[in-house]
Amino acid sequence: MKFSKHQFTEVAFIFERANGSSHSEYEKQIIAESKLTEYETSELERLIVDGISNGIYKEEEERISAYWTLSKIGNRNLISDFQKWLNIELENDNSIAVFQLLIALDRLEEPVFNKTRTGQGANETELNIRDAKQYLNKYSC
Repeated sequence: MKFSKHQFTEVAFIFERANGSSHSEYEKQIIAESKLTEYETSELERLIVDGISNGIYKEEEERISAYWTLSKIGNRNLISDFQKWLNIELENDNSIAVFQLLIALDRLEEPVFNKTRTGQGANETELNIRDAKQYLNKYSC
């Protein structure tokens, strides 16, 4: 199953709800109208992971949405997957995907950003690349 950008948003809201996050009325409406609520969160997670791993999401923008969505589940078991994908995206010079993976790992309390940084932004390409390389070298990914 390949998710669209809109479906990734639906799944992200479903993951957040499962983690106890409160939502706006708009977000609640998206969840209520979603046919994806018929799936268990673990099944949605597996479908996205399998989709990324099997190369279903060929465009960087699609993978960014997938990484963003998975970052909402808060599953530390995904750390090794995020590390593997970070390495791939780094090798392919996909700087926005690298940034999204750094954010996903950071949400799981992984020390991905250099302690001297005062902020994190997608437009800080050189710093993000540096931090990704340092992180991967530190953990031998």
